[in-house]
Amino acid sequence: MPSPVPPADRPRWTSAQWSYLALGLNGGCLIVLFANLLTRNEFWQVAVALAIGLLLLGGLSAFQARRLRLKERREL
Repeated sequence: MPSPVPPADRPRWTSAQWSYLALGLNGGCLIVLFANLLTRNEFWQVAVALAIGLLLLGGLSAFQARRLRLKERREL
């Protein structure tokens, strides 16, 4: 099955953009954990779950960045 072609007016993300997204999500994970630590929040379970979710999304974004980086190198 062929992959769908993206619309011409909307360019695809590059590996650098995916890397920046991963960096932002992983940074958000740290901010959530440090904010929870500094405020001594009683709802730490929610903060930990949110941090794990951000970390997983950051890992998926980093994986996508790596895939695209390898593809971009092959095309050169």
